[in-house]
Amino acid sequence: MKFKLLTLGVVLSVTIISGFTSRVHAADITGGAALSIITAQDTYQVSDQFNADIKIESQDVGVNVAQATITFSPAILQVVSIDKTSSVFNFWIQDPTFDNNTGQIIFVGGASSGLLGKSLQVLRVVFKAKGLGGSPLIFTDGAVTASDGSGTNVLSVMNKSTITIGNSATESTPKIQAIERTPITSDTAPAKPVVKIPLYPNPAIWYNALSKFTATWQLPVDISAVATDLGKNPTLDPTTSGGIFDNQTFSALSDGVWYLNVRFYNNKGWSPTNHYRIAIDTVPPSPFTIAFSDGLTSDNPTPIMTHKAKDQLSGIDHYYIQIDSGASINIDTDTYSLPAQKPGKHTIKIGAQDRAGNKTESTASFEILPIASPKILSMTTNLFAGEGGLFINGQSLPNISVALDVMDQKSNSVYSFTTNSDDKGIWAMKIDSPLKNGTYYILATTQDSRGASSLPVKSEMVDVSERPAIVLWGFSITYFQVMVLLLIILAGTYAFGWYTGKLTNRQRERRILISQRDVSSSFNVIKTDVERALKSWEDGTIENHELTQIEFLLKHINENIEKLQKYIISGIKDIGKK
Repeated sequence: MKFKLLTLGVVLSVTIISGFTSRVHAADITGGAALSIITAQDTYQVSDQFNADIKIESQDVGVNVAQATITFSPAILQVVSIDKTSSVFNFWIQDPTFDNNTGQIIFVGGASSGLLGKSLQVLRVVFKAKGLGGSPLIFTDGAVTASDGSGTNVLSVMNKSTITIGNSATESTPKIQAIERTPITSDTAPAKPVVKIPLYPNPAIWYNALSKFTATWQLPVDISAVATDLGKNPTLDPTTSGGIFDNQTFSALSDGVWYLNVRFYNNKGWSPTNHYRIAIDTVPPSPFTIAFSDGLTSDNPTPIMTHKAKDQLSGIDHYYIQIDSGASINIDTDTYSLPAQKPGKHTIKIGAQDRAGNKTESTASFEILPIASPKILSMTTNLFAGEGGLFINGQSLPNISVALDVMDQKSNSVYSFTTNSDDKGIWAMKIDSPLKNGTYYILATTQDSRGASSLPVKSEMVDVSERPAIVLWGFSITYFQVMVLLLIILAGTYAFGWYTGKLTNRQRERRILISQRDVSSSFNVIKTDVERALKSWEDGTIENHELTQIEFLLKHINENIEKLQKYIISGIKDIGKK
């Protein structure tokens, strides 16, 4: 027993240390959990003793640890005692302490379960008024940690309270504001009053709020007196009138069932009494454990859980269950058979909610063991796109369901199929659904009649490609590849023709340039010979030696002309060739 207490104390200590890394030092933050100090009234007389309740409000998240430092004016107030008997906390890492010299109260407490409620009781501090004036009751430091296993600090608001100490007696309830008027005469007795209380609007249900509250009613013109009484008697007919008034404010009540008895009086007598029920429960259900029918580890995918909680006042309204990060569901019984769970470790959170809305949560971890995984014996590993024909067979436990998921390269399921194994555990499936080009694999999972599953088994890769149009020397060529090859040939032919034409044009240009050069040279030679012949004729006479020279020049000119003629004709033919 000592070992268990020590272990839980260590767990709570770790939670506190991790949760206190971020503390709230102001009261202007909204959301999360709130710390508050509640007193029956705001003013007291010197020497009066009064109670101040330390409360936690956390309606959206379960909490299991809280710590705070509260300051007060030691010249005006002193702590008489601290009572933790009604606290929602059942373990104290640091027992509540107080110091009347410095005006401080310090506590660190925790619970073994997660708690949720609007007015969770932490401590009751008994103060005594010792001096005149006002004394704020302030949280100067605090933290409230969630029961999430990480010690997350969810405290967002720390509400302060101010107590004023006077030197004259103060009424226990606020003074009634009487109405001064003359009632009219009526022929009948008054009807039963219709009472409205905003803090407790429905007398048929339970509430978990503690605060000063106001009750109101419509006051008929014939009423000459109103009588009220707040207590535990559900049949009391009050007769003492406080005058004519249409509302009354009351100090905060304690847990339990109370009755505000209200009735009217006129000249014909008293009306029936409205026994307005006020039911208050601020204490969460007691901590509870979660038990599994097959233990914390089994291959039963639908274990039965037992989770019996008790609530002393309003009673258990329902339970709510959350598995892993799934949605929460409500149930009315303290036993529940889980829906089929996949193999692996799981966490379950169960909350017990009483009729006032207070909640206690417990968590547990359990593991579902897988059944034997199937074996894939053979399968098709090459397919043509759009044709189907994927065959797979294997072996598993006999007479069970085999789920086959066709997965693409991104691990997205493309198709899902189910078959069954025979008495010997043999199973087979032909999948005719077409597949696109790419690489695929199959995940095979088995499931027995209980819903227990195996771990998935991954198959070989399946390559899906286009059906070939031609097979040459063992190489497959698809229609797409043929089209690509034809496009390459056409593009190559065009490129070759373009290059050849460009090369031919360059050669033609080169021949023209050469021909121009040769013709120009021939004409220059002929021109030179003509100029020499004409020079011999300049004096108008021709000597015998000049005649011989002229004849030679004319013969040379004639030869060059003939050569030039042949060259020009031959060159033009060559230029026209490609």
